[in-house]
Amino acid sequence: MNQKNTPQPYDVKIYFAIALDPIHVGTGGYRLGRVDMSIIREPGTNVPKIPGTSLAGACRTYATMQEPNKFPNCAGQGQARGGYLGHCGQDSCPICVTFGFSKGEGGSFQGLAQFSDARLVLFPVHSLAGPVWVTCPNTLREVGIEEPEPGDGIVRLANGISVGNKLNLGWLMLTKDTNPFSLNNKLNSVPSEILKRAVLVSNKLFGHIVNDNLEVRTSVSIDPQTGAAAEGALFTYEALPRASVLTFEIIVSDPKFYQIDGNLPLKGNGGMQKVKSTVTNGLKFFEALGIGGMNTRGMGRLRVLNLQVGGG
Repeated sequence: MNQKNTPQPYDVKIYFAIALDPIHVGTGGYRLGRVDMSIIREPGTNVPKIPGTSLAGACRTYATMQEPNKFPNCAGQGQARGGYLGHCGQDSCPICVTFGFSKGEGGSFQGLAQFSDARLVLFPVHSLAGPVWVTCPNTLREVGIEEPEPGDGIVRLANGISVGNKLNLGWLMLTKDTNPFSLNNKLNSVPSEILKRAVLVSNKLFGHIVNDNLEVRTSVSIDPQTGAAAEGALFTYEALPRASVLTFEIIVSDPKFYQIDGNLPLKGNGGMQKVKSTVTNGLKFFEALGIGGMNTRGMGRLRVLNLQVGGG
């Protein structure tokens, strides 16, 4: 059997995105620690991430806004209650087909677009040489780039950074490696101004550098009667800083292999291209409406860099 000529039942696209504002995707409550409201992290590495559920939920809502007669019913949680009618669950609905639906005893469908978590690729850090973007070999390997790992206490610099034998990353001072390091022409959608100021550290140091340089803000609730700070209402929260570069994958399955209410293949949805365009129409609104929490406090906007509006 010739695998090269066999049509794939799915399509994978890797997206890159840059934070236009600090981004806060919280863990869901207060915790004891450095801050009251921490952000979600990868369990194995302790590096912050944006869950795929946050991406998919925001993308679904924004895509539904652009479909006639679909908002808010097909953007919600699915179960009908009160004046909310719930998901329509029709095999011709681009929202329900793309993102799935749940109608309780009326059936459910998982959706044809699967979102991965958004992972950090390049993290901005202040240094005496100006702003630099930190990465590590494990992170680059996830996007298909192989780079040898520097030793502990060693940093490899891109060509756009002029510095002596040492470079600080926040409070941490590292020794410069003489071997050149370049990401140009490897991450074409990422701005060249960032790639020219990339630095490579060891996998072990990357998580420490990221967590030590997250943005931490302090807020307080306002007493509506006095217009002043409410007693005992001071709280702190952390966020991924502005100009962080992340990557995530979206897997789109071919509708012809799926069915709703016995209709195989799915009808009236335009195939994989319609699913891709529905996802894209949702992603383009991240730049204006944002994701995560604290959107009214100047957080959340995320620009998807390699986005083809209306296409895959």
